[in-house]
Amino acid sequence: MKISSKIKLAAFLLFFIIGTLGFEMAWVSALSLKNIRQIQLLSEKIRLLNDIKLLGYKLIKEISDYIDGQNPYDKTDFLYFSTLINEKLVSIESLFSDNEEKTSFEAIKEQWKNLNSCSLGILEEATKLTRKELLEAKKEEIEKKEYYQFDKVIADFQNKVYLQAINSITEKEQQLVSFSQTVFPLSFLCSGVILWLVYRWQNLGISLPLQKLIEVVENGKAEPKKIIFPSFHGEIGKLSEAFAHLFEKIDKFQSKLIESERIASIGAMSAAVAHGIKNPLSSIRALAEVSLLQDNLDESAKETLKEIMKETDTLNNRINHLLSYTKPSVPNRHPTNLNDLLKALIPSVSRTLPKAITIDLQLDPSLPPILSDSSQIEQVILELLANAINASEKGGLIQIITRSDLVQKAVLLEIIDHGKGIPSAIMDAIFQPFFTTSTEGTGLGLAIAKRYSEQNGGLLTIQSEVGKGTTASIKFSSFNG
Repeated sequence: MKISSKIKLAAFLLFFIIGTLGFEMAWVSALSLKNIRQIQLLSEKIRLLNDIKLLGYKLIKEISDYIDGQNPYDKTDFLYFSTLINEKLVSIESLFSDNEEKTSFEAIKEQWKNLNSCSLGILEEATKLTRKELLEAKKEEIEKKEYYQFDKVIADFQNKVYLQAINSITEKEQQLVSFSQTVFPLSFLCSGVILWLVYRWQNLGISLPLQKLIEVVENGKAEPKKIIFPSFHGEIGKLSEAFAHLFEKIDKFQSKLIESERIASIGAMSAAVAHGIKNPLSSIRALAEVSLLQDNLDESAKETLKEIMKETDTLNNRINHLLSYTKPSVPNRHPTNLNDLLKALIPSVSRTLPKAITIDLQLDPSLPPILSDSSQIEQVILELLANAINASEKGGLIQIITRSDLVQKAVLLEIIDHGKGIPSAIMDAIFQPFFTTSTEGTGLGLAIAKRYSEQNGGLLTIQSEVGKGTTASIKFSSFNG
């Protein structure tokens, strides 16, 4: 089973169970909790009415004890219970909210006023030493009539509350049964809707994007450079970007690997060339130089020997250029000031400039140092200057500019010529080894400049416009010690 099918099945089961049971249980729990609170309130009302009945009974008992025993403390207890009943009636009045309960509670209060008034009357007469037979008669009247009515009113109210509680329980039970019968199919419907939404999200947000990514990767195996990753939202989009970045890295690594293999082949060839040609060239030049010292040579022979020496020097320089590109080198980097390097290098270059070309130095005096191998950077400058000189017309101007970027903590070196420029059609190939448009060039100058710049933490870029000139820029990170 595919992973997408497993996700769909798991999502179906999970949301079916949670959607059905969770929704129903939440509502049932909420209704049950509400019913329990209502029943608790009814029970509290019954308990409070019982307390009032009990206090009324104690009140009547205190009257009997006072009449029978003429104990003054019984009268104090009577007053205490009377005050307590009044306080309880006031405190619980807010519990009875509907009209029927309010009417019944008002009847209890009215009956209590009668009972309390009669009881206080007996106590007053008992204090005046009224005949005991009369007191007994009034006591019996209170017990059988007033207290009976008080007790009956409370009992009737309690019965109503009991009946209300029973009816409430029955009603709530029926509501729960009806609710379950209604909600259970509704929960199925909701679960189905949720399942459809999850399936749609999973299909559009996971399965289809993953399938597209798989197809793109499969199709890109043959031609990785032509692969174009689609763009998605969320995590799949990040995954697509990661794949694109990975393929880009692989492509660059593969290009570097091919270039390394090519350089290794060139290195092996260069070693053979150096061994098989360089030494004989030196011998040829030495013989020509010795022959030139003879006195019996005519002018034609001297010119021929000089031409031999010149061509052997040219060929020797080209071989050295080739060897400098193929020979592995590890830069010996140290703090270097580009301004100082240019000030030392440019005067010697200016003395050999052809075509009356002028070099204009524009150096930033606040330029921070860079961490580099000064000999390699010098070679980079010479290679870029050679290209600028070859591109310039007679009487041309070459500008060498240095400046610092405090925001990016960078140092910028620019070599600008105003010559013929580079056609846009060949801009992508100018850094390739052995690519050249000059019959006298080796095609290694820019390749060497690019390699040495990167080895020293620099980024070399070329901007050019045909007929207006070329700007070679190198961006280094500044060194702060």
